[in-house]
Amino acid sequence: MPNPDLIADLLAGVLALLGVATYHFERWAYRAGAAASRKFLGYAEVTLLLWTLTATAVWTYGWERLLESPVASGSWLPAPAITGPLSAVVLAGFFLLTLLPLVQSLRGRRWRRAYQAAIRRVFAETGVPGMIPNDPAERAAWIGVSLTAGVCEEVLFRGFLIRFLHGGALDLPLAGALAGSCLCFGLAHVYLGLKGVLRTAITGFGFGLLYLLSGSLVPCIVLHALMDLQMVYVMRPISEETAGIPEAV
Repeated sequence: MPNPDLIADLLAGVLALLGVATYHFERWAYRAGAAASRKFLGYAEVTLLLWTLTATAVWTYGWERLLESPVASGSWLPAPAITGPLSAVVLAGFFLLTLLPLVQSLRGRRWRRAYQAAIRRVFAETGVPGMIPNDPAERAAWIGVSLTAGVCEEVLFRGFLIRFLHGGALDLPLAGALAGSCLCFGLAHVYLGLKGVLRTAITGFGFGLLYLLSGSLVPCIVLHALMDLQMVYVMRPISEETAGIPEAV
């Protein structure tokens, strides 16, 4: 029977090196002009890999431990009666910003066109424009990728890694464990380039803070999935059949 502590150590090492290991494949799969078959290979690779690693984390720690914060909600904050509500307000604003493309796109086609252009520009700058789902089949596959990211990345980088760094052999203070998980989460997306790593690490900090404040991983999973799923609607081509309908303001 494998030693759970050894498996946990190995899993943490894999998560730390994940971005380096997958960098060349991700860049190959999603580069400009890549065939659709490469995109589907990329989607399949991330789905299979993340669920395999998540199954390993669940085997090691169990679902209940992974879904619950390693500390009581807000108890680790200085002056929690003040900093807890303040952090909650900041987090609410942060996640509203992450869902702004969807919220604004629902206002009308003009907004959706603007966000489509912005998203394509950002992905072009990262060098992986082919990652964007462009047709119905790709958008259907993206739903699976989004749900996978929502569940697996939160279980791995928040539920598992924060607990491992805080309560494992390293025994880091909670702030150090949160920082370490953010760094690993950012580096896991190194194929997005330096700006992408920074953006992802900041997003990871938001999810980590939400996890520790709420005491549960469930809100993180739901918000993460929604954040990725919004691409399905925002990037859906605006039908020519609606060309005569007035723009919403």
